[in-house]
Amino acid sequence: MIKIQNISYKYSGSSEMVFDGLTLNLEEGRIYGLLGKNGVGKSTLLYLLSGLLMPRQGEIEIDGNEPRRREPQLLQQLFFVPDEFSLPNMTLRKYVDFYAPFYPNFSKEVLSQCLQDFEMSMDAKLENLSLGEKKRVLVSFALATQCRVLLMDEPTNGLDIPAKSLFRKMVARHMGEEQIIVVSTHQVHDVDALLDHVIILGAKGGADSVLLDSSLADVQERFAFQYRSMGEDCSDALYTEPTPQGRAVIVANTDGEETTVNLEMLFNAVVNGKLSK
Repeated sequence: MIKIQNISYKYSGSSEMVFDGLTLNLEEGRIYGLLGKNGVGKSTLLYLLSGLLMPRQGEIEIDGNEPRRREPQLLQQLFFVPDEFSLPNMTLRKYVDFYAPFYPNFSKEVLSQCLQDFEMSMDAKLENLSLGEKKRVLVSFALATQCRVLLMDEPTNGLDIPAKSLFRKMVARHMGEEQIIVVSTHQVHDVDALLDHVIILGAKGGADSVLLDSSLADVQERFAFQYRSMGEDCSDALYTEPTPQGRAVIVANTDGEETTVNLEMLFNAVVNGKLSK
């Protein structure tokens, strides 16, 4: 389990707090979508979870270990795929030979399956790869580590449409029951079918900045996502958006029927204060 307790953080030289009393709990066996507008601290939170940044106040624990201590027993069970990164000047084969031993659960079989799906070769020279190809390599390696905690910041950036579909299938196929996967993204359409829990952050970064922290099953239980034609009554709608054929609406789920969650619409409704926690 990941416990984030009353953390505060601001960047040096800035007078504004990114977080000021943020509290969250993340449980194993779930894929979390971390959503929010630009500047609310999504990437910062991932850097804090990985121990690359340290909170000024409060505590973060991952299975009882503090990321800021950067201790081996945690680092070998945590992998971070940042939005921006560089890869060393070597072949993928040498990269795997050098870095895989740091992760005791590393699976060459999983790596081989992912690279095959992505049509990447172990003999590829990393420095010659495009952004999308580098992202394919790092995502494949991340899944192969089989770490307890996998953090991904905008993992579909740079991927073409077929690769985005493959990404979703790979994560679903190789996700372990004891893993925690956190995906921070603006591209909700790329991951909406993959997530089972969503966290939406608002501004200010305080205790009340978590606008939504809910499983998608709970969202489906509380709300229904519907489409209504031109002229159809929408007076019961909690939130509406125009469509070419009429209106997309979110209403209270009064009949217990599950509907497919429109994650982008849910996000818009929450950040505009139309839906409560």
